[in-house]
Amino acid sequence: MAHLKTKATTSNLTEREQWKWNLTRLLYEKGYNRQEIADLYKVIDLMMALPEALQFSFEEKLTQYQEERKMPLLTNIEKRALARGKEIGAKETSQQSIFDLLEIRFGTLPESLIQSLKQIDDMIVLKQLHLQTISVNSLEEFQQLIDSNLTNEN
Repeated sequence: MAHLKTKATTSNLTEREQWKWNLTRLLYEKGYNRQEIADLYKVIDLMMALPEALQFSFEEKLTQYQEERKMPLLTNIEKRALARGKEIGAKETSQQSIFDLLEIRFGTLPESLIQSLKQIDDMIVLKQLHLQTISVNSLEEFQQLIDSNLTNEN
């Protein structure tokens, strides 16, 4: 059914989101156990891909529905793993932005600077360093900022 509805809603993604919701809700209403729901939902989710805004709307509805039924699709472990993945992605994005700005200003970056910056996990420190890329006068000065933050973290 998911495959047929995906093909039928190629030009109407709002309708696809509604069908994805209907099919997902049916998994709960048909009395499948938690694992069966999770397995079947993965298939539906892969087939019925949605743009980010519609996916967000769908997930909001699903979360509310799960709370009402006291049957979350994701376990707490899965939720923590997902949150950790987002943290890692944010850290890597922040570091890459710093690398990009420094390369624009100063050219090729020394590997030692790259490795030093990759050791910083604190998003507040990374944000401060990102802002400081604008005002530093050299890569050596920026390396000193990294080193002082690494000293403060330990």
